[in-house]
Amino acid sequence: MSDLGYEMAGFQFLVQVEIDQRRAAIGSDNFPSSAWLVRDVRVSHDEVAAAYCRSTSRQLDLLVATPPCQGMSSSNPSRGKRQTPQAKALEEKNRLMLEVIPLAQLLKPRIIVVENVRQILTLNVEYDGAKSQVVDLLRDGLQDYEVFPNVVNVADYGIPQVRKRALIVAVHKDETCLESMLSRSRTPLPPPTHAEQSNNGVRPWVSIREWLEAMEYEPLDARSKDAARGTHPLHFVPAYGPDRYRQVSEIPERSGRSAYDNDTCPSCGRQVDTGLILCPACSAVMRNRPYVERNGRPFLIRGFHSSYRRMNPERPAYTITTNSSHVGSDFKIHPWENRVLSTLECADLQTVPRFYDWTRAKEGRTFYLIRNLVGEAFPTYFTYLHGRALSDLLSSSASPRGPLR
Repeated sequence: MSDLGYEMAGFQFLVQVEIDQRRAAIGSDNFPSSAWLVRDVRVSHDEVAAAYCRSTSRQLDLLVATPPCQGMSSSNPSRGKRQTPQAKALEEKNRLMLEVIPLAQLLKPRIIVVENVRQILTLNVEYDGAKSQVVDLLRDGLQDYEVFPNVVNVADYGIPQVRKRALIVAVHKDETCLESMLSRSRTPLPPPTHAEQSNNGVRPWVSIREWLEAMEYEPLDARSKDAARGTHPLHFVPAYGPDRYRQVSEIPERSGRSAYDNDTCPSCGRQVDTGLILCPACSAVMRNRPYVERNGRPFLIRGFHSSYRRMNPERPAYTITTNSSHVGSDFKIHPWENRVLSTLECADLQTVPRFYDWTRAKEGRTFYLIRNLVGEAFPTYFTYLHGRALSDLLSSSASPRGPLR
């Protein structure tokens, strides 16, 4: 989906690598002119280069790397705890972005783009016998490139979602546009069009209320399976049992509040202080607050400030993640309807075009895979804007290097 934005900006992908066969199948449906290698990129550098050389003799303009980010994602339960067993198990994935180094040495692209969660910029990883921050390792391995590390918030580009990502762009030092960029302290990014506070002609962020009202989605409700499904095949949400539905429905609409703040006892109607699971007046369980039972005793579910919370309608949506269907995840509850966002709404907030082909996932009933792919993506509209900016740079740069041999 991220690649689609670059393609809409004029780039054509000729080779793509994906280790998961199901994901590669969906990708190949949407990029039919590209050779899809279902491989582990770590052991396929020569094969990738050979596939590119078979497809064209032209010099490679753009190499894009969007590796998985579970080890550092803010939606990871071990976030901020980089030495946990889970984080260590995912450390290998954190190194995947460094695979652009051997690929760049073989393909010599004019521009390299690496996208990941912003925490990757301060992460120390071990690579090729050295341990250092990722950006320093990239600079060491890409000595023929000028490396520009950036943090991008897509809300600054009119997308109604706060999504901050690391975007590392490396420009080959032979490109004549580079001298002008460095002298003017420019970065290879599109200029922002929006800001949290409007100023100097820059418009304010687009709120989730503005977006949802403009899109006019069918209302859904998680009280039952029928009410939770619309007519569009991707416009549906999980249905809840009585307690879970009560927890969501009792959060005041458009309040941005959490189910932990529900303060009316469902048994006696008394007001109950936040942080209690039993009503002091009647000893009933506060079933309208997130809870679990252990050995017959109820306990409040431990959660972050953002858990079981409605989105603030006057701000952009919080980051769409792979956990978008989980009501207990960060700011996932609809601002005024009693449910999470549907798969369709998440894809739209990620600006995935409606023509994107999800047939294989729908036929295989793997709708969770759609949510995962949508939650991992960089919004298509941003990569379109970025692709246009990179295309302008390349067209203004007369690179002296010849075609790839």
